[in-house]
Amino acid sequence: MANYIIYGGSFDPIHNGHLRIARAASIRLNADVIFVPARSPRWKECEASAKDRLKMMKLVLRSYAPSGSQISMVELDSKDEINYTIDTIRYFLKKYQSSKFYLLIGADQVNRFPEWKEASAIKDLVQIVYVPRPNVNVDQKIIEDYHMMRLDYLESGEVSSTDVRLGLSRNR
Repeated sequence: MANYIIYGGSFDPIHNGHLRIARAASIRLNADVIFVPARSPRWKECEASAKDRLKMMKLVLRSYAPSGSQISMVELDSKDEINYTIDTIRYFLKKYQSSKFYLLIGADQVNRFPEWKEASAIKDLVQIVYVPRPNVNVDQKIIEDYHMMRLDYLESGEVSSTDVRLGLSRNR
């Protein structure tokens, strides 16, 4: 049985923090990482186009991705106006039957998780794994309610895609 980590996001742009988190999760969970770039993220506006974000991901992941990683086009190729994580999960469960799946999210999404479409179904289909971030307090009740697993990995650095776009993380 194969193990897979679904790692979605805007990746606007992809950066070292994303790569370090993916590598740590891959090793800790003994799983291959499936990067799923969002066509139009629900709660944020992207600076770069989906096409440009995909080009950046391909360039970076070719050299720096954890072994066994791949980029999925499931959301970029979707005709739906909004792509929901539950639909992406169901796509992978059908594609890779008899596999175990993890959903990797940042701590910034933990407190919003109850707002996600079919959040309870997501919890029942995959193991949700969150990565703590400096200065982000997570609601312990949400972690318990959704059986979230903490990826004890704080070395991802205080880098964010926003900081990269603004040129604030050159030395990180």
